[in-house]
Amino acid sequence: MTRDKMIEQSKNAFVDALFCLLEHEQFEDITIKQLTLESGYSRRTYYRYFGSKTSILDEMLAKYLHSYQKYLLGLPMKPEDISRCVINFLWPHRQRVVILARNNLLVPLLTRHISKIADMLLDIRVPWRQKKADRQYYYAIIYSIGGFCVLLDTLFKDNLPENPQQISEALNGALKEIAFQMNK
Repeated sequence: MTRDKMIEQSKNAFVDALFCLLEHEQFEDITIKQLTLESGYSRRTYYRYFGSKTSILDEMLAKYLHSYQKYLLGLPMKPEDISRCVINFLWPHRQRVVILARNNLLVPLLTRHISKIADMLLDIRVPWRQKKADRQYYYAIIYSIGGFCVLLDTLFKDNLPENPQQISEALNGALKEIAFQMNK
């Protein structure tokens, strides 16, 4: 196994350990000792890659953002597809998102990285946005992400619908109604 694969494997073990522990304990109560025992890696390995428990979540989010960017690059995009794309991407990871939301970690995690998320989204070419560097797009995306973070947090704290289409249909219906009201 290559060194990079070994590093990735050990980081993933700490992410998995944290989520396993979060199923039964509060984030603040989880210790480094518990993380090392659950992951099967040493305290030294933990500190080699992470300075805090929060950095484990940051590592996980960075991987998800990279995957999400690749996912979006492979899709034809229309404005009405945005909510469906986000929900469809998150759906396979919903157990972790639920754990984050129910432990009040989702919104702080996303807001801590809101500028990275906005920059990543600005790198995705979409027909309705002409200029990448325009600050108004950046501010609009930041605003949208903030609202979407709170919405996701609410959805994933509650009992989730059985399929992602129910969520995206409800979101699109609400967005269309807002757009209609604004255009009156």
